[in-house]
Amino acid sequence: MGAGSGAKRRQIANYMDSLPEEFEVLEDQLDADDPSIKLQTKTRIISLSCDDKANVVEDFRMRKGAGSKDDFLVKQEAYNAISNYYNDYYTGAKVVKKSFEEGILKIELENRVVTLTYDAATKSVEEKDRAKRSTKTNNSSYQQITLFDLPKNKKSDINTQQETKKVEESARKTQVDSEKKTETKVDVSTNIKPVVKEKKYNRWSDGTIVKNICNNKEYRVKRDEGNIIEVFDKEHGYLIMARSDLVLSD
Repeated sequence: MGAGSGAKRRQIANYMDSLPEEFEVLEDQLDADDPSIKLQTKTRIISLSCDDKANVVEDFRMRKGAGSKDDFLVKQEAYNAISNYYNDYYTGAKVVKKSFEEGILKIELENRVVTLTYDAATKSVEEKDRAKRSTKTNNSSYQQITLFDLPKNKKSDINTQQETKKVEESARKTQVDSEKKTETKVDVSTNIKPVVKEKKYNRWSDGTIVKNICNNKEYRVKRDEGNIIEVFDKEHGYLIMARSDLVLSD
């Protein structure tokens, strides 16, 4: 038995929400037993319907002067790839720019800006990082002063503190020198450090959700290098952590 008209309508509506372009409705047949709709964007005429399993079927043609269908499919492939990459690794991060025509998605993190682009030749998403510019605050209630601007009693306090610090450092140096002189020779064998074997761990695949036992926060594994794990954090981006601090998330 095939999917009902209600399920097909919901699928078409969700598909329309995911379209990267603004559109207007040319023909609305969503209330029919076999729902369908025709849309017009700046570049395309789109017909949407569903098969028996409620999978959306899209058919479109380019409007006159809007370029070829093949060119559009290349842009669509890039747009879908960077959108999926964002959902996998940066869900919730602030998007400052997302362009279907340029095939670019720019994300703002706490201390850097990440730009995602698509390489059609290798079928892969590329990341470019740029550190965020720090913003200087101008607070007129603060003034820079020098030692000569201080009252005389303050200067005296500072000088006294400096002299006290010198005396303490001299005393510490004398104590250290004295301890060095009274050191006794020890058997060389007592200085031999035991060989500690590096602990081996099972490798985690990319995308595995792990928890840091120090802060109980969850992260997504990006690359497993044995004792060193590169993870992804939605707030801070990529981080390097010790394998011994991580466990599989429940």
